[in-house]
Amino acid sequence: MNLLASPLVFALLEGGQDSFSPLEIWRATSLFNKGIILILFFLLGLQIYVAIDRFVTYAQSNAASDKFLKLFMDTLRRGDFEAAKRAATTHNKSHVALVLKHGLDIFQYEKQLKGMNPNHDAIQPVERAIARGTAEVVELLKKGMSSLATIGALAPFIGLLGTVVGIIKVFSDLKTKGAGDINALAGSIGEALATTALGLICAIPAVWIYNLLTNKQDMVVTNINNAASQMVDEFIRRESQA
Repeated sequence: MNLLASPLVFALLEGGQDSFSPLEIWRATSLFNKGIILILFFLLGLQIYVAIDRFVTYAQSNAASDKFLKLFMDTLRRGDFEAAKRAATTHNKSHVALVLKHGLDIFQYEKQLKGMNPNHDAIQPVERAIARGTAEVVELLKKGMSSLATIGALAPFIGLLGTVVGIIKVFSDLKTKGAGDINALAGSIGEALATTALGLICAIPAVWIYNLLTNKQDMVVTNINNAASQMVDEFIRRESQA
């Protein structure tokens, strides 16, 4: 049978916009699928909230890091550690500043220990502190990422569940109403299609945003590693001159 000439397609086309408007589909949707649709709208709203929160956080962090690094490296080269820590405190929205300030605090503490024991290594504890600080920052950056991954993975299947329930309803309507008036089945058909579409609308941007935020997270970690390496090099230079 030619699908384009089938009675089903003709009936759906004749139904016009009223038959498949969102309001009409919602009215014809079963109670179970209304729950599915509400869940998918909740997931859509959740991913919008997470995306806005993460993008604002990254934007603030990048802007603060640019200002902080200029001040920090200048004061560090001059040996003004207190000014370097004040720069980190002033630009505390920078994830780079959080790690470098922690490393600087540890270096000052280890220098005190070295004053009591000249053979004490003050560099290795700083490197370990930087590694711990970087791991903590990564955990901060992961906030909301698991939600995006879950939405991207589960939303299509939640929508598919609604589609299966909608198709079952279509066959139930066919049994009770017959296929004489296909418009009577339009609501069930729309219900089945709408849940899948909504599931994909949730999942596709969630996966894209997750990948985008993962790349931003990697960039922040790279910036931390580069800045921390410069700081440790400055510490080593000072230790060699001591």
